[in-house]
Amino acid sequence: MEWLLFSVLVTAGFVPLLRKLRSFQSWTWAVVFATVLLAFAGAKTWQSRSMQKTQAQEQLLKVLPSEGGPTGYISSDKCQSCHPDQYNSWYKSFHRTMTQVAAPGAVQGNFEGVSLELNGEKFRLERRGDEYWAEMVDPDWHHDWTRAHRDFLTGASQAPPPVAPNPPRTWKRVGMMTGSHHFQAYWVPSEKYGNVQFAFPFAWLIEDQRWVPRKDTFIRDPNAASMVQIWNLNCIMCHVTAGQPRKNVHDGRFASRVAEMGISCESCHGPAEQHVRENLDPRRRYAIHRTDKPDSTIINPARQSARTSSHICGQCHGMKWTLDHQTWLTDGFSYRPGDDLMKTAPLIRPTQFDSQTWLPDQMKQDREFLNTIFWPDGVIRVTGREYNGIIEAACHTKGELSCLSCHSMHKSHPNDQLAARMDGNQACLQCHGSFKNRIEQHTHHRADSSGSQCYNCHMPHNTYGLLKAVRSHHIENPNVKSSLDAGRPNACNLCHLDQTLEWTGQYLSEWYGQPAPKLTADQQSVSAALLWLLRGDAAQRALLAWNMGWQPAQEASGQEWLAPFLTQLLDDPYSAVRYMGYRSLRNLPGYSGFKYDYVGSPGDRAIALTEARQIWRQTPVAIPEEKCSRVLMDKTGRPEQETIDRLIKQRDNRPVELIE
Repeated sequence: MEWLLFSVLVTAGFVPLLRKLRSFQSWTWAVVFATVLLAFAGAKTWQSRSMQKTQAQEQLLKVLPSEGGPTGYISSDKCQSCHPDQYNSWYKSFHRTMTQVAAPGAVQGNFEGVSLELNGEKFRLERRGDEYWAEMVDPDWHHDWTRAHRDFLTGASQAPPPVAPNPPRTWKRVGMMTGSHHFQAYWVPSEKYGNVQFAFPFAWLIEDQRWVPRKDTFIRDPNAASMVQIWNLNCIMCHVTAGQPRKNVHDGRFASRVAEMGISCESCHGPAEQHVRENLDPRRRYAIHRTDKPDSTIINPARQSARTSSHICGQCHGMKWTLDHQTWLTDGFSYRPGDDLMKTAPLIRPTQFDSQTWLPDQMKQDREFLNTIFWPDGVIRVTGREYNGIIEAACHTKGELSCLSCHSMHKSHPNDQLAARMDGNQACLQCHGSFKNRIEQHTHHRADSSGSQCYNCHMPHNTYGLLKAVRSHHIENPNVKSSLDAGRPNACNLCHLDQTLEWTGQYLSEWYGQPAPKLTADQQSVSAALLWLLRGDAAQRALLAWNMGWQPAQEASGQEWLAPFLTQLLDDPYSAVRYMGYRSLRNLPGYSGFKYDYVGSPGDRAIALTEARQIWRQTPVAIPEEKCSRVLMDKTGRPEQETIDRLIKQRDNRPVELIE
């Protein structure tokens, strides 16, 4: 409208004026005057649009957790002017983008007129300018109905929830996202419970560029009821800086706030208000630079002890127990970088239960809950809890290993945050330097092989998370005992997929003097990988599905026998296992163009399964005779179906749900 008005003014007023001007100078001044007016009109237009955008953004911010608390936090923007390099390296990290307000440039999911369906419920997604909207069943209604249903089932209420053949529907503006690396989850605001954020039931898989039900991005019991996840009671713990739930115990409303969205500078360095205020004085800054002493107004993790610096990482990367839950529910964690984490939110350690008197006995005995986080021997089994891993390792308890021994926020690639040169053996040789010139003597593998990479033997991929296997941070020597006692796949058999536990035990006994284990007939004769894959629980199957697609394992074990076993995973009841099986299957000859939807309908999955088996039958293979019995095949690749069926009947079908 402003541009149209300006055009009319120019036509009605300035053109006659220009016609009366005779000199070049007059023309020049007229052009300048017109340009200024043009800029003014444009500025007015921009200002109007800017105000509209600001009003829309302000409307959104009203229903989101507010920024600005607790005391002493001032946000990462205040760090940039004095620490530009550190600010820039942090800004590129996935820590910064862990939680973001939904806006262009941050939202990765496709909202361009998308229709989705889950359990018969339909969803519609739209992008309206810079806003992202979802049409769905009213999440407040869904939350209340689900809670009433749960209370009825548990006996907390005698009244069943009312039948609702047509639940109320509404359009909700997406307010926040969690994640930007592997997948992105979305949140919609409540209209009833303050600034509560409800999980949108779909997530965006970034690598696959597609929507999938959120529940299918985790290992979850397929028969379990869908949960209504509330950001203010879960993700706020770690995915923002200094989050405070601030729940009103009387009406259930939340007024949550955070120091900053995402994991910012102050998450690791502590509240910076005093630091900034005192360092406004240049004399103080120069005086500190002339000494080697740390600045007492801020915490530098690199200057802390191995234990204290690891606590800074462990405040998020640890499975903790909040000693004062009610205080946390209102004010958040009292821990600040540099403090002793164990005094306010100690780690849950099944290996130390006798001394962890603060942990309720019911929790210690709740094997079902503990199995969602730990292997039966107390070793952490899910990613995101790496401090629970290293705290059980001698390198940390008896040495000086810390998280910062290998990782760096500011001198690393964002993908794994590994510090320079720490993606290879140097990570271990910095402490175990005596092995540098005798790698082959120690590993009994070629120095340039994957078998001589310290990580592969001492930190194998037997932790689960984010639809993949992840390196364990419980640093241990390869052994068969952990596989027998806890079911945790060992490093040797995760690489030598075609070998038995007996084979592994013999070499570990010969090379390192480990006692020979007592094994069953199957453990002596059948590939350990196949035993975990065929009769293991869903978590074990997922780990093996990933490792069967791991290049070093395929090189050590051969690819020719893997297809029929990965193919059968396409029919697994756990969607995460199906996904990982399919991803590994695509790495095999003949399957690069094979299409399969791990969350497709049972009928579509059955058709794809038939096609996958057909590809396998039409692909000629030759299995070395000495390997045949271990991998349950004959020389032509035909499976020993009777043995396979027998092992599947022994499968551990107990429900599995891993809390990442």
